Order: sequence, then structure tokens, then C-alpha cells
Amino acid sequence: MILQTDRRLQALLGFLVPLLALLLATAAACGIAPSPSSSVPPQDSTPAPTATIPAETTPSPVVTPIEPGPSFLTLTIWGPEQFSPGEEDSGRKVLQAQYQAFADQNEDIGVEFVLKAPYGESGVLDFLLTASYAAPSVLPDIAIVDAFQLGTLVRAGLARPLHDLIDESFRADLFPFAQEACTFDGDLMGIQFEADIEHLIYYTEALELPPATWADLLTGPISYTFPAGGQDGLVNDAFLIQYMAQGGQLFDEQGQPSLQPSAVQRVLRLYDAVREWEVSPMRVLEINNLEECWEAYAEGNITVSHISSWRYLTARDLMQDTSFAALPTETGEPATMSRGWAFVIITESPHRQAAAARLIEWLMAPQNLAEWSREANHIPTRTSALQRTGWPADYISFLQTQLQNAFFRPSAQGFEGVARALQGSVVDVLTGARTPRQATNAVMEGFQESR
Repeated sequence: MILQTDRRLQALLGFLVPLLALLLATAAACGIAPSPSSSVPPQDSTPAPTATIPAETTPSPVVTPIEPGPSFLTLTIWGPEQFSPGEEDSGRKVLQAQYQAFADQNEDIGVEFVLKAPYGESGVLDFLLTASYAAPSVLPDIAIVDAFQLGTLVRAGLARPLHDLIDESFRADLFPFAQEACTFDGDLMGIQFEADIEHLIYYTEALELPPATWADLLTGPISYTFPAGGQDGLVNDAFLIQYMAQGGQLFDEQGQPSLQPSAVQRVLRLYDAVREWEVSPMRVLEINNLEECWEAYAEGNITVSHISSWRYLTARDLMQDTSFAALPTETGEPATMSRGWAFVIITESPHRQAAAARLIEWLMAPQNLAEWSREANHIPTRTSALQRTGWPADYISFLQTQLQNAFFRPSAQGFEGVARALQGSVVDVLTGARTPRQATNAVMEGFQESR
């Protein structure tokens, strides 16, 4: 990769060396020559007086400034290791080649990738917020953040609008959820470049067809596992998918937290039914994420399980007698939720913003994005890239439908309180502590008090 220091040094030397030669030539023409002895008198001596000799007036030579070569800049990116160029795995090797190809085609732009942890006190978001107050000069040109965290950057004034930087045809090629997840007050503030969604896997030796509706789920010979234990006290995406498929909203038109009690209660009734009919084991309250779902399925006692698209793509060659399907919903209409990471332009310089946008568009060019997605097992957010991944045609077709109907985990302020209240209701219903109606009333009372 092109190093900033090498290019700047070359440009500086290219400017100074000819200038120094010109100045020396001018000095020689004017009869000025360097003295063999020091021109600075000793501190304890007094210079002897000299006679003033009139000299001819000679016009000073005009030095024409030497124009340096094309300006060179280095774009700095902060992001997690998994999205950095390197040699450690096939996905990072692809990025290494793509960054190098970009540098080869854009000789005026270099790229420096600074590794940051994905989350936590030493994570990229924390570093961005801290640097914005303590040392804004060290902020990067581009940051790679969880799209769920983008709202925090927008509210902090760190993300730059992209409508004038990203081509309209590029934006139109993004799946709807990717546009919506990064749009705030009508402005596109980031570009989600990859996604992982939630869907089903099922054991084909036990089931000829997967459950498409709640009725199928409750009447078939099914052992069903899904994440219900919550993550950091917040409700799992599995609940939010069903809630939003019911038409439930998490925020109103003014961006304030919102809950529809009828939608909450209907989903809690489903949870109550899988408990009462023993469709799901009680251990679902101990399952916090999709990786733990996969582990439970792999043990061999589960016929239907939730799974992430990343895990499915990573382990599909190892899955025997297993196929994929959409999550069951009350009506059978497809619904899922996306999680993913996004590029965010941080720099305030218009010149650097334009260069940053050029790099983002290069990395997300359909063939480039498809190549990386195939190796990294993450879904590309551009429709044209999905078709180029080389994954099996039936899975691509399935993903196409799922992505057109995907929700996104919101990053608006106030979501955490809503998600925490909902998780409490899930625990109450799955343990039998409250009926769906009682749990819904408790959620709504707590929600109203917190507003």
C-alpha cells in the first residue's frame, strides 16, 4: 500500500531541491559566495567599521514558484480487525487486494487502516466520541461502526451527510433496510455495506416442509428453539421481528419511543403457546443469541431453530439433512431483521470527503463487494452484488425475498428502555409468572411512566 510519508517526502524534495539550486545560482550571479570562515562574529568582539561603497542597482531576480506534483492525501479509517486488509483469513486477503488496487488506480490517495475494538470502552464508537472532545485533530476520515451505533454518531454531530457524495444510482441499488437504517431526518448519514439476517434451519428427515405460520409451528411434530434470554437485558431480535411483522412500531413519526399494546400481546400469546404446548424447551430463556441456537440444534434434539445467515453460510457444508427457511409468522408473510456494519464519513474537509466517498464506492462496487461477501460469509447490501456472490441459486433467491422484507434494529435514542421493558415481559410469560395480557399491561404501565 502507498505510504503517506514516502509520497510527501518525495513531493517535498521535488520542490526544495530545484528551489535551492535556483537560489544558489542567483547568489552566484550577484557575486555572493559563501565565506570560508564563520560569518557570525565572536560574542566578545566588535566588528571593525567598513567603508560604504556604492553598488550598482540590479533588479532582484523573480523566482517563479515551482508547482508541486499532484496533491497526495492519506485517508485514515478506524474499524474492527474483521473489516481490515490483511493475510489472516480469506476475507481480509480480498480486502488487502482491493485496497491495493484502489491505491494503484488512485495515485493521489493512500489509505491507513487503524484497528479498533468493535465494542466497549476501547471500541471504535468510544474512541470517536472521546477524540471528538479531547483531540478532534486525530479523528479519522472514515469509521466503520455497527449500524446500530450510527444514531449515536449522528446525535454527536460526527457523521456527515452523503447525499451530495454518493451517486443516486448507488443509493438506489441498496436494499430498503440498508437505506432506512442509515437515514436520519431525510439525510443518508452512512452506508451499511454488509448484513446478517435471522432465519430458520430445519431437520429434513423429520419435517417435509418447514413451519411457515404460527399454526404450523404449534400443530406439527416440532421441537423449536429460538433466542429468548435477551442480550445485556434487551429483548432479542426474534421478538422484535414478530412484533414488527404485526405492524408494531418502536418509534412514532416524531422519533419518540412507541409501543402498540395489541402487537405486544399477540407476540406474547405465541410465546405462551410454545411454553404451554411444550414446543420449545424452557432452556430458550438461557439462549441469548443465535450462536447458542446453532449449538442447541447441532446437539441433535431440535428439529427447527433460528440461525444467523453468517453461521449458515459458514457451516452449510457441514450440515447434514438440514435446509433453510423463513421465520414463521402469524400470516406466513416473510419477515426478518438485519444487523450489520456501516461506513461513516467523519472528516469535515470537502476534499477529503470526496476522496472518502470514492474509496467507499470502490469497495462497494458490485464485483468487489460480492467477492468479499463470498469469502467473509456476510450478505452484501447491494442488490447487484448479491447476484454475483456465487452462492447457490436457491439461497440467493431466498435472501432476495428476505432482504426486501427485512427490518433493522433501530439506533434512535430511547430504544434501550423499550427493549429492556419488552424483555421483562418475555421472561414473565415464558416462566408462567404472568399471562400475556398481564405482561402487556405491565410493559405499557412501565413504558408510560418512563416517558
